[in-house]
Amino acid sequence: MKSLILTVLYLIKDTVHRWFTRVSSPLARVLVVFFLSLCALCFLGSYVISAKVIRNRIIREGGDLVHAVIFSAPDKNVFLPDAAVLERELGAESLELESVGSVTAGEHRNLPLFTYDFRRSPQMHPLLAGEGAPTLLCKATEGYPQGPLDVRLSTGETSTVAVRYLPDDHPLLRLMNHGGVLISPDTAQQLRQTSSRSAAANTIKHVLLRIREPESAADLDRAETLLNTILRLEGANGNVSSASRLLREMDVVLGNQTQCRATFCLGIVAIVGILLTALAGMEYRQNEYIYTLMKSFGIHPFLLVFTFLAENAVLVGLSFAAAVQVFMSCQVIIVRQFFKTAQYTLTLDEIFPEIRLIAAALLVCIAVSSLPVLVAAHREIGRVLK
Repeated sequence: MKSLILTVLYLIKDTVHRWFTRVSSPLARVLVVFFLSLCALCFLGSYVISAKVIRNRIIREGGDLVHAVIFSAPDKNVFLPDAAVLERELGAESLELESVGSVTAGEHRNLPLFTYDFRRSPQMHPLLAGEGAPTLLCKATEGYPQGPLDVRLSTGETSTVAVRYLPDDHPLLRLMNHGGVLISPDTAQQLRQTSSRSAAANTIKHVLLRIREPESAADLDRAETLLNTILRLEGANGNVSSASRLLREMDVVLGNQTQCRATFCLGIVAIVGILLTALAGMEYRQNEYIYTLMKSFGIHPFLLVFTFLAENAVLVGLSFAAAVQVFMSCQVIIVRQFFKTAQYTLTLDEIFPEIRLIAAALLVCIAVSSLPVLVAAHREIGRVLK
């Protein structure tokens, strides 16, 4: 055990001595690995950010929504699961509205008029003005001042509604692109009694499912399948739409880019592997006589090979860690140059798969660099010492 410890200490001292006497050897490895790793992180990081930008844009434009329009006879109520069931089964926030006509507001702008089911009252009341009064819901950019506003009903009567602004990402804005009026079921019933609309007119319901953090098109497909099944079982007409096709095409494009990522990593393996292999073989040959003497004294060749593996692992590991640190610290500058915006940045968790991919490529390089040392370390002692 004592001789092993002394041998290991000697090999460490010899390695450090070589670093100081031939600075170019460790410096070349450090710089090449550092800059190649940094370039790889920039390239793969831009790929991750571009996917994040596109996915966020799709979701912001309604890519996380499934919209069903259901037509049914007024005397036939289409059964739909309640909000708790949809939340549990699909992980989706749900909204269910019924179209009851339209109103005219402001500069002769026609706005849709909606009501809701009594079961949804706890969910919809917070959107309405005090005591469930009719409310015009819209974006702040639509130009309606907050407060009371007079609107004209389809019957020609004038009514007063309260104007409230919704956040730009609220799912109701999918139905109310330029605003809409929401009324309680009681008010809707009174409106039907005084309206000239035919009592035989079909009931039009809108169901909105907002999937929480959809990972792929499959999350939207499950919601579409459920709604289509309900339409079929209830014998109602309607259609279900979502951005699942767009997300599926995006997944295919991103999957094809995986080949580009793999090719890029293979290039890193080739460059770094050749460099490490050449330097390791050269340095072993320069000290081959000493190492062969150590073998003749009973030192196992594997210990010599392990020395070069450990040396390359330390240099490559420190260089790669420095590249990751520089990338994480300077990614705002990198993102600004690639995408002309500093809005998106990557967390360590988001870039970790790419870090793991590059690290695996570098480990392959370290393993390949030991091959010439492994061959040379098993040469016969007599052939070297003669």
